[in-house]
Amino acid sequence: MHPIVPIIMALGAILFFVGIAAQIRFGFQRINMIKLRGKEYKLWYFVATTVVAGVALIMLSVLIPKYVPYQPESASNSAQPVLSSNLKYELGSILSSMDLNNDTMMSAINRFQVEYQEASQRGEKNTMDLLILEMAYRIRTELQNRNHPENQIEREVERIIGILQQPVKQ
Repeated sequence: MHPIVPIIMALGAILFFVGIAAQIRFGFQRINMIKLRGKEYKLWYFVATTVVAGVALIMLSVLIPKYVPYQPESASNSAQPVLSSNLKYELGSILSSMDLNNDTMMSAINRFQVEYQEASQRGEKNTMDLLILEMAYRIRTELQNRNHPENQIEREVERIIGILQQPVKQ
């Protein structure tokens, strides 16, 4: 969740309830004018302004996560996959030769490396096997979507998975 959302929602709720409370209190007293900061406002104008502003802020806090995605930077830097320069070069050349070095594939590879290293450190063999199967399936479907020859797909998948597993084996 975006860190500004609770603040905006709280301000909207406060404004909304101030408007409702002013209407209730001054409505019972039959006061039609409110003096605020040296200016006089009609009660209905003050109530309408605060209630509408409160509702608008609450709606804004609901829409912020939809239109302003929030990714904390510190979480992505905590677990970076470690590849030697030779392996990075080899992986980059394989992916570029097969036209797979797009952002979605690179983010999937980075996620695989991080999760595979964590599972390896914890000794979770089943998790490691599932991650390998998932990554192999993703690479295989990408190659099939790009109309690569069927006889080369399995060989390329094995090469890429072999490279991705190497940092854990070292």
